Amino acid sequence: MRALMNLAIEPALRLFEVSTLVVLNPSQQAVKRVLKVMADTPKGAIQIVRDRYPRSRAHQVVLCGPLASAF
Repeated sequence: MRALMNLAIEPALRLFEVSTLVVLNPSQQAVKRVLKVMADTPKGAIQIVRDRYPRSRAHQVVLCGPLASAF
């Protein structure tokens, strides 16, 4: 499993699934992606997605679970 994580933003205590629209090119074409993010809070998970994909929009936390059940 690959998951986004940034310990400089938040410790990785829970597993979140974040839905986002990622803009692909200047003509504003976008694709919807659901990303797995390890963070402590939903706000931190969204911040990690924004950090990794700066041109992303419409962030929404879809699922939250304990990190231990992810493995």
